[in-house]
Amino acid sequence: MTRGGPALGVPALLRQLFDDVRDVARAEVRLVKARIFDLVRKSRAAIGLLMGALLAVQGAVTALMVGLVLQLAPLVGAALAGAIVMLVVLLLAGMLVWAATRLFAKTASPPVANTVEAGT
Repeated sequence: MTRGGPALGVPALLRQLFDDVRDVARAEVRLVKARIFDLVRKSRAAIGLLMGALLAVQGAVTALMVGLVLQLAPLVGAALAGAIVMLVVLLLAGMLVWAATRLFAKTASPPVANTVEAGT
């Protein structure tokens, strides 16, 4: 039970236990960090490609919005056409945010435990 020395008292053993637990926890944190950094390092090219794809999609959506404004402009005027397209896109964005917050709320809330009260 001793580490090459005389027998330790209970306080010294508890202190050693605390130090060992702290060292194990720190080692686990270092291991998780190393795994995450390794995953990010291996995924760097894929992340770059996804960012490029995101920029291309953003450009395509912008071109679509400009096209919609140009189609509506002869009917209602350029300013009103821009406002209509902007409101529709903001409404769509709001609906997406609403749906995302509902999904986050579902995944973030702890599960309700089925408990039976004693005596009932």
